[in-house]
Amino acid sequence: MKKLILSSFFLALFVSLNAQVTLDKKYDYSASIVKLETLGYKYFLMDVPKEECRIYNPDHSLFKTIDCNIPPNFYLADVKFISENLFDNDAGIEILCTYYKYIPTQTSYYYEYDSKIINENGTTILTIDGARYNYIHQTEENVFKLFSYCFDYKEFPETVWTNIYSLPGTPIVSILENYAPELWMEAFPNPASQTVKVAYNLPENVNSGILHLLDNSGRQVANFIIDNHSDHLALNVESFNSGVYHYFIEYGNSKTTSKKLVVR
Repeated sequence: MKKLILSSFFLALFVSLNAQVTLDKKYDYSASIVKLETLGYKYFLMDVPKEECRIYNPDHSLFKTIDCNIPPNFYLADVKFISENLFDNDAGIEILCTYYKYIPTQTSYYYEYDSKIINENGTTILTIDGARYNYIHQTEENVFKLFSYCFDYKEFPETVWTNIYSLPGTPIVSILENYAPELWMEAFPNPASQTVKVAYNLPENVNSGILHLLDNSGRQVANFIIDNHSDHLALNVESFNSGVYHYFIEYGNSKTTSKKLVVR
């Protein structure tokens, strides 16, 4: 009996020591997860070039593709609050999309940001002009509201206002966990052949960071100091070899996930 117990112990120890982390799935874009009200856990990601949100089952099979219907000359910036009953009471899925465009002037430039809530069929539930950041906050016991922080950058200093919306549904816990304020960044145009603008927002308590640019083999091509006095970095890529590059921002002891930049 002792020999049997001892053998079982060493077998379990051997299996434990030889266990290792294994790759389950590789997505081409930053993926996250949400637990929907009736459909359960789903992976989702934002595909900027195709202007769509793709939702996957736990086995990584494609569940649904939602066209964000971004207006012409705008770029998709964020997709969040994937839910079934938060924004309306029908059986479909709804998402909130944020998008922006670069507007040159005679002496400078500015960005225009807008957001909208859409159904899975692409129809618009609500458009929020000027909305750059959107969060859900608890305002009373069991009461949650959508806070949209809006900006008009046509003049300096910019005009800032906040829209607060009542919600027909109650957010599930995974929505509140997944959408805490975080650093956002996006490069456009992408693919590019001349100048690329990497738009970003540093967290409120972060004054500066470093944007790293790597080639597809992981070799660092360049790095740039960024700060919270600007919301973008302009890169001239005319001298770059054609191919896929990766960029990410490092600040303090944190860094973002990397994103792809294609140079033609």
